[in-house]
Parts: sequence; C-alpha cells; structure tokens
Amino acid sequence: MGYVDSHVHIWVEEILSEEMKRRISDIAKNAENRTNINDVIKEMDEANLDYVVNIVYPSREMWGSNEEIVIRAINFFRKYSDRFSIVGGVQVNHLSESETKYWIEKQYEAGVSGFKVHPPHMWLKPNAYRQEEGGLKQLEILYEFSQDHKMPIIIHTGTSYFPFARNKYGDPVFADDISVDFPKLSIILAHAGRPIWVNTAFQLARIRRNIYLDLSSIPPRKVLEYLPRLEEIKDKCLYGSDYPDIGVKGIKENLLEFLQIQISKEAMDKIVQINPKNFFKPLSYTR
Repeated sequence: MGYVDSHVHIWVEEILSEEMKRRISDIAKNAENRTNINDVIKEMDEANLDYVVNIVYPSREMWGSNEEIVIRAINFFRKYSDRFSIVGGVQVNHLSESETKYWIEKQYEAGVSGFKVHPPHMWLKPNAYRQEEGGLKQLEILYEFSQDHKMPIIIHTGTSYFPFARNKYGDPVFADDISVDFPKLSIILAHAGRPIWVNTAFQLARIRRNIYLDLSSIPPRKVLEYLPRLEEIKDKCLYGSDYPDIGVKGIKENLLEFLQIQISKEAMDKIVQINPKNFFKPLSYTR
C-alpha cells in the first residue's frame, strides 16, 4: 500500500485565470517552475505516493479567485483521476445563502473529497456562524452539508506569511465550537496550529472525538519538537507536505524525511497511509 500526501496546492496553468497568474507570480515567485504535471506525477511515483490531496479554495483577497476555480481544477485533474483527490471550498462571507448552497452542491457533485476554510485568508472566524460571533448562516450551511454528507472540513490553523493574511483568525480554539455544535463532522486542523498554537491544536485533538490534525508545513525534522506526544494521537494525525510552499523541498523529499521520524511503525502507517485514506478519496472513486 502506497502513501498519501493529504495537503498540497498544485496550481497548474490550465486552471488559473489571468488575474490568478499575476498574483501568484507576485506572491509566490518560485511557483511557476513547479507546475509541470508530468514532473509532479514522476516525483509521486518515485515516492510511492498513491495520490495527493490537492486543496483548491477560493480567495478573492489573496488570489483573486472564486468558486469556479474548484470546478476547473476537477475538470483538469480528472485526466489523472487515480492520482489526485480534490478539496474545494466556498468563500461564505462573499456569497448569499442560495449561492453558498449552489456552489457546495456543485462541487460535491463534481467529486470533491472535502471543503477547506482558510480563516486568515478569508478574514473570518471559523465559528462565525454562532450568534455571538456574527451569525453567518452561510458558514452553518457549509458545516451542515459536510456533516450530512460525511465530508471533512479542513481549517487552516496557525499563521500565514502571505500578504493580506489576518493571523488573528488562525487560532485553532475557534474550532472547538464547531466540534461541539456539529458532533458528526470531521474537522481537520491543517498545520496543527504551527508555530504558536500547537499546544492548543494538540489538546483539541486529544479531547474532541471529531478533531484531527494534519502535519503539513511543519518541517519533518521538527515534528517531534512541536508534537513530542505524537504517538498519543496517532489515530488523529494525517501526513501532508504543503507542497510547493516555501521551505518544502519537494513532494518526494519531504515524505522521505518524514518517514525517518522516530515513531513506531504502527503510528507511521496510520499517519502516512491509513488515516489520510479514511478521509480522502481520489477522483476515480465513485461514491
């Protein structure tokens, strides 16, 4: 059984608008030489990666993208349907309730494996559906749909270095409300709150049955520094690289470094194979 990288952002030219190309060139100046799909698949083969989870979410403030980017991504990556899983998203604070329902259903029918919420890029708390936090009904619609359809929600936690990011929204403690209010919803805290909220993310994964951590963007050599009790939550963690983010050497190299972490074989197998496959399916999978 091969591995799964549960957190990548592969921006191929074929799915980008002209505005997105301009912004990516300005913000992530090393991105343009990392988007050859054949090179990506070759590296995946060399790393024994069965598939990767490509997270494609709209961000009008950051990337100039809207919900259509998810559909374009699915249409492109369907040519490699056994190698890619797609996670979509809706920018709920820019949509009406009816628009939110439309895009969630359209992405679901197209084949997404889950939805991403990026609070620092979207400028909202992930618990903003609660009355004391603003009562954003559109966010409640997203969580209810995901819970009813057994779709995981990935929430960015921790800081973001990108321009326009508002890092006050990156505290994972806001996900605690979601866990309580949507007890059958699987909530994955991306990046485990790194670097300043790791303890919070770890504790939430320990005490909340439906909260999980993805370990992406944490340098493999530092994982046990951030999470010395990783073995205790081996059933709640998913491997991810965050490729091609700054500091990630490559899909293959990041995985090989992670496989050298001094944890039990049982924990390693769960984190890099079993747990990700329980949540995410490639596009070739039929519901």
